[in-house]
Amino acid sequence: MKVAHWTLCNGSGMHKIAEDLSLAERALGVDSKLVQCDNQAHWEMGADADVHVVHTHLPISVTGKIVYVIHGTPEHVFQTAVQDGLQQGYGASDPFMLAYHWMKVSDAIVTMWPRHQALWQQLCMRPKMVDLVPMGVDLAFWKKQDSRGKYSGTPSVFTAENCHAIKWPLDLIWMWPWVAEQVPEARLHLAYLPKDQHRWWAPLLYASDAAFKSIMTGNALSKEDLRNALNSVDYYASFVRYGDHNKICLEAKASGCKVISYTGNPYADFWIPEGDQRGIAKALVEILKGDIAPRECQIVDDREMMAKGMIAIYNRIC
Repeated sequence: MKVAHWTLCNGSGMHKIAEDLSLAERALGVDSKLVQCDNQAHWEMGADADVHVVHTHLPISVTGKIVYVIHGTPEHVFQTAVQDGLQQGYGASDPFMLAYHWMKVSDAIVTMWPRHQALWQQLCMRPKMVDLVPMGVDLAFWKKQDSRGKYSGTPSVFTAENCHAIKWPLDLIWMWPWVAEQVPEARLHLAYLPKDQHRWWAPLLYASDAAFKSIMTGNALSKEDLRNALNSVDYYASFVRYGDHNKICLEAKASGCKVISYTGNPYADFWIPEGDQRGIAKALVEILKGDIAPRECQIVDDREMMAKGMIAIYNRIC
């Protein structure tokens, strides 16, 4: 069986999951390739696949089966479609209708979140069903190891989310000064704040006084440096709306870092209420002071398990 994973190779979680799937499938004996969908030089190597896994776009006509992996949070997909349409006008990208198109024409539809599965299933043409394949990460790489030096702060809190509104650190920055008043030795470490957004983030950090108890960078850390960071801090803050998990929070958990999220993330050690930042700050203070016991979390799967789930779908539709 030949499998082609079509994705933008942009360093995003979507790209990295597609890459992990292809590598894990190869390790399980499947002829699996990662195809850069915006690079025409790559298209030929995926054209004759038996199964085309669409993570982003499928830029050519194919005769094989199609599996559509919906990466985006349903709310984010819809919000982006509306914003692009209003700002760019006629002919703008419409990710919501693109998602609906692939749901209609694909032989199988996959999501990695039970909540997303329920929402996308509402739009799915019966009797087609949305499959759930739990996310996994490379546990041979993402693991506890010696730190190159502990990050500052007692305790230290780290976040490095892709700055879409669905998961950006806005809540953290608004309420961090209130946290620092109660836990004065705590430090917030912010990475991957895009440099073309600094004109908004930097003034907010200084105006709120959060800058004086935090460290900020616009850099995206390398894989090795990110693993070191996750082994060098006390907590990872995964403030994804609706309590969704994502790839980096699984990497943090696998690396031995305690994860704090909004209520709902099954991999998080601590849940805090989404909403009023004053309530978030109060809950975070209790966690950082050690007044709240960690919850029992779901175990992080290896990417091999994720690949096995996908292979089962390929076998079903071929």
